[in-house]
Amino acid sequence: MKGRDEVTEAADGAEREQAGPTASALVRDLIRECFPAQREVILALEEDEREYADSVNRPAAEVGAYTLISEVFVDEVLKPLLDSVPLDEELANRCAYFLERLLELGSHSPFIKEMTSIRVTDQLLGYPENWEKLRPHAGELLQREVRERRVHYTGPFPV
Repeated sequence: MKGRDEVTEAADGAEREQAGPTASALVRDLIRECFPAQREVILALEEDEREYADSVNRPAAEVGAYTLISEVFVDEVLKPLLDSVPLDEELANRCAYFLERLLELGSHSPFIKEMTSIRVTDQLLGYPENWEKLRPHAGELLQREVRERRVHYTGPFPV
């Protein structure tokens, strides 16, 4: 995934000079705020990036937003939540809050909107039972996102 993140982050970095923090920084900070237990995972990814940069003799880049959302949020938070029985309601509410904030950021950043659709919404709709579990906790923006994206999927989706 490094290749894609490097390309998208380079494009995002061009916007950063005019618009403020990179998408990676926004996603990283939001994950840290909503899921403090994931700080160690983020630190490990940052260390991996430094080691990789050293091995190819270049400055370390930020860990890409796609990597953060996939490896930290989806793999370490969302999938375990959706696999748990019973569902951890407090964590489900934090995930829903995180996704609302991410989609708010996405309303100003096509990069973040696309990343959220590809990495998170598609995870929910690709496995309808996942959306069924998270739906009661979902805010307005996530519900709208799911309504817009579900046309690309077959299956019974609760409204």
